[in-house]
Amino acid sequence: MAIPGPGTPLDLTDIATEFGDSAPHSVSEFYRGGGLVPDSAGNSAVPTSGAIALGNFYGAANRVALALTISSNTNNYNLYSTASANPSYVAGTTDVTLTVNPGITVGSTSTGTYALSIPSSFNPGDNVTLVNNGTIVGRGGNGGNGGNNAAGASGAAGGHGLYINRPVSINNTGVLAGAGGGGGGSGSAAVKVGTSPKSGGNIYEYFMGNGGGGGAGVNAGSGGAGGPSGPHVGNPGSPGTATAGGAGGPRNSTPFGYTGAGGAGGARGSAGVAGENYGGTTTNLRYPAAPGGARGRYITGNPYATWVATGTRLGGSS
Repeated sequence: MAIPGPGTPLDLTDIATEFGDSAPHSVSEFYRGGGLVPDSAGNSAVPTSGAIALGNFYGAANRVALALTISSNTNNYNLYSTASANPSYVAGTTDVTLTVNPGITVGSTSTGTYALSIPSSFNPGDNVTLVNNGTIVGRGGNGGNGGNNAAGASGAAGGHGLYINRPVSINNTGVLAGAGGGGGGSGSAAVKVGTSPKSGGNIYEYFMGNGGGGGAGVNAGSGGAGGPSGPHVGNPGSPGTATAGGAGGPRNSTPFGYTGAGGAGGARGSAGVAGENYGGTTTNLRYPAAPGGARGRYITGNPYATWVATGTRLGGSS
């Protein structure tokens, strides 16, 4: 709590109480940056040396309140990088509050990077509060490719929303979400369509697998490609959207069955769906479909969190 402004009676005991000094007190103990009084913008009237008077302490405070706001869509936000670059920040005596405004999204450009990070770089004496009124969500996982004379490829895991590695108070009235995992690709198949009249050997046609759909995220996952070998190429999966996973590439019909559809991408907080295996006669050579990607986590570092309000939380946590 700051010392009141000019016009309010002030004595040395008031200053000692604000800055936690024990008796006996001397005004010379309270130079700015000298150990008791933080060297902050709010304490700029307190000298660092030389003449010092009680009147220099009007409005001074032992702790610094630093309010930061995310008011436009952004990606890969690191709170410590932003806070520590602010002139008002003083390590160990700052109360940092980050507010994400309503309608604002904080996303990530990579499944390997969190949408919003609050690392351990802060001084243990700092207090950190996150007020989320918007949406914080990781990047969607890409769909797996359809098999090209081979098995389908697995969908990629969805990215993660929030990372904390120190105590944080969280007031979530918006959405914290892990991204959706990508859908798995289906495998290709060699379909027996006849027998050679000369050799008596089997005649095959080759049908390629279909791609999985992309997972949901502010930056959504892309759909997987269909197997490219002709003439029976696979169908690509569709990309995800901000909230929903994309559809997998549809089935390819063959004379005796079908190559399976690619798996759908996961919605926010959901895993991708596995690709579909070949359906038809058992005499054909077929490659297996692949699994979908895992869902992303809405938070990593949950033991550090104090939840004032939980809001909407989608996905895993650790």
